[in-house]
Amino acid sequence: METIFSVIDVGTNSILLLIAERLQNSWKILHRDARTSSLGKGMKDGLLTNEGIEKAKAILEDFIQTSKLYHSDKIIITGTSASREAKSISQISDWLESGFGLTYHILSEEQEIYYIYLANKHEFDEHENLIIFDIGGGSTEFMIVMKSKLEFTTSLKIGVRRLNNLFDNDEEKYAFCHDVLAESKIREHIHSTFEVVGVGGTVTNLVAVKIGLKEWISEKVHKQVLTLDNVHYFKGLWKKLSYEEIEKLIPFDPNRSDVLLSGTILLESIFSYLNVEKIFVSDFGLQFGILQEVENY
Repeated sequence: METIFSVIDVGTNSILLLIAERLQNSWKILHRDARTSSLGKGMKDGLLTNEGIEKAKAILEDFIQTSKLYHSDKIIITGTSASREAKSISQISDWLESGFGLTYHILSEEQEIYYIYLANKHEFDEHENLIIFDIGGGSTEFMIVMKSKLEFTTSLKIGVRRLNNLFDNDEEKYAFCHDVLAESKIREHIHSTFEVVGVGGTVTNLVAVKIGLKEWISEKVHKQVLTLDNVHYFKGLWKKLSYEEIEKLIPFDPNRSDVLLSGTILLESIFSYLNVEKIFVSDFGLQFGILQEVENY
């Protein structure tokens, strides 16, 4: 009977590893890791760079070996925004199949949203109505949850790596995010009071720096609060610091230093669009949702 599962999420900017053991009515997390691959960096006309592909392969090989050390009964590998758009993604999927006998599951926008929802469905039960967003490298997913049920979802083509690829100017990044959010019509589907939950590396890294973490401790990040004042502070801080100085503040994820400002600009635009002063932060991404439906893989 399969009891230990490894879920590897290949995003546009980061690759995440989650290894968990299935107990009778719950999951025991055995190991987590996150590495920045920058897979979507410099992606043009649907073509990934050789550098991005090779870096992703190196991380994947390491994560697969780690999964085997934990005697994972099944290794599930999924891809999201960059994998959906990349014409050259077969260089990764074929490599996984031929080298490891593993299938590369490219999630649709709807599947990605559903798993993020599943991951957080009962994490914030004390709040009846939620807006959940997940800032990724290539896209940002939004969902409106009312009484634990999905009422509206959308995936927007704004993400930290995409912003870096498109613009050098911070004002242009903010204007682009503002325009995409305005066209999304998310607000038209909000009919009651709500709390907001943010998912993804941008919000979790900001919390980690806010509370002074030097190593990643999920329990200290999960369910923390970020305020608009925090976002303004970090936006100003990232503008002042060099990448090397930022890396010292995030020793647990130093390679994210070049996208933190873009992520904070996007986060600021979300605060403005939703007209909120604070959000809750979740450290539970789509991998936790996939765990609940491992039999489908």
